[in-house]
Amino acid sequence: MNLCKTVAVSPARAANFSSDHSSNPEKDHDSDMNAASAVLAKQFTACPTTDIAGDIVKHREVAGFSLSERAYSSGTVLSPHCHAQAYLSFVLAGDYVEKYVRRASTCAQGEMHFLPPGELHQNEFMTGVRALLVKIEPVILDRLGDHATVLSEPGEVTGLACSWLANRMLREFTAADDVAPLAMEGILLEILAESARAIGENGGSNAPGWLRRVREALEDSYLEAPSLSELAALAGVHPVHLSREFRKHYQSTIGEYIRKRRIEHASHLLTNTATALSEIAMLCGFSDQSHFCAMFKVHTGLTPAKFRDCAARA
Repeated sequence: MNLCKTVAVSPARAANFSSDHSSNPEKDHDSDMNAASAVLAKQFTACPTTDIAGDIVKHREVAGFSLSERAYSSGTVLSPHCHAQAYLSFVLAGDYVEKYVRRASTCAQGEMHFLPPGELHQNEFMTGVRALLVKIEPVILDRLGDHATVLSEPGEVTGLACSWLANRMLREFTAADDVAPLAMEGILLEILAESARAIGENGGSNAPGWLRRVREALEDSYLEAPSLSELAALAGVHPVHLSREFRKHYQSTIGEYIRKRRIEHASHLLTNTATALSEIAMLCGFSDQSHFCAMFKVHTGLTPAKFRDCAARA
């Protein structure tokens, strides 16, 4: 039974949840966001604390964790709610939007996202979605000690290590032997440690609104590599100021950030598809296969072919 109420939401109401008028001046944007937050504060007054929704495909219990593969129909909308426990979600197919009070996050196939306990949110499924959801008991977060404070905000868990571990978790989840629960527990603890590291490195919690919009734009366009002037125009600031502030808040230049995201996307394609290396190079924005292989080895220590071979044997 789905414990989260499913409702039909009009486009206008959905837009109120988290709007992004990137073409407006910063003052107008902040005013819009404050208005949206006021609406949400009222909506959330009676928001329920629920279990997760979706049709259960497969379920397994591991010490401190509850894993379930869930399916959601296209067009499903889960009205504002929160969960008592933290969750990791690994999207197996399709994509959906998870909206919070002041922002929204697109959860696409192959991505892993962290949701802290008590985080008010709403879900909109644009397509049919399958996801592996991991409920995390409080005792597990307590074991992380000081690192758990980083996991107080929702966010995508990025990085080659997390991508690798997520796929290993999926393999163990489908395995039938008696060693799988032990393996999954170890992998999930590693994922949480990497999550704390990745979310901490991504930082940006104190970044101004215009800079967060630039980073969100990069998440949508890193395969296309927009120019610095285009990004500066989006933010309404000088390119030099944009470059300086991006490095300050995200500990990376814009070019390094784009290159890292391309390598992460390439690692996903290498792990989950049989796409030829030359085609992956083209899809991920590299000039040719030779350039792709060289950059991939710089970031991972492995050639793409070796990485694919290791992923197949993991």
